[in-house]
Amino acid sequence: MATRKVKLTGLAYWGKVFEDNRDLTGFENALKDVGGQCTIDVDLDEESMAKLIKSKTMLKGKPSPDNDGLTRVRFKRKWEEAYAGGAPKVVKEDGTVWDYDEDGSIGNGSTVEVILNVYDTTRKGIIGTRLEKVKVTKHVEYNPDEDEEDEAPPPKAAAKSPAKTAPKVYTVEDDDEISF
Repeated sequence: MATRKVKLTGLAYWGKVFEDNRDLTGFENALKDVGGQCTIDVDLDEESMAKLIKSKTMLKGKPSPDNDGLTRVRFKRKWEEAYAGGAPKVVKEDGTVWDYDEDGSIGNGSTVEVILNVYDTTRKGIIGTRLEKVKVTKHVEYNPDEDEEDEAPPPKAAAKSPAKTAPKVYTVEDDDEISF
């Protein structure tokens, strides 16, 4: 099985590449039994996307919702994997190890270089892609307020309508006249 190393540069979004912030469950708890996975979404320009495609990975990406003309691709690394589990290596621009407790999370819009292993598998036609390393070249501080879902707008006041009152009840006697 051949392995190809691919180095790409782009803008990071939703970086969960540390033990303390990794995705523990995945979609519908699919990763619960393997300890979760580390993920990072990266917006790639045409040049980086061409390198990714040339590597023969199965990852395709989709248009970035934040940056016109870029393609967003999610790179993953399973926590418990036979060949290489755990967190990818994460370093600062100068090559020193990123300390999650001191340096914090990688904020959306940070410029990163990612190194991937793209490898053939024993299953015909299936190509694996594993996140190996993340180098943060321009750090944007993580701001949890920006990453939260937009708050729901306050409920609109109901259109003023006449107050509803209980219907009038009339008691009619045999000899009473009814008038409204």
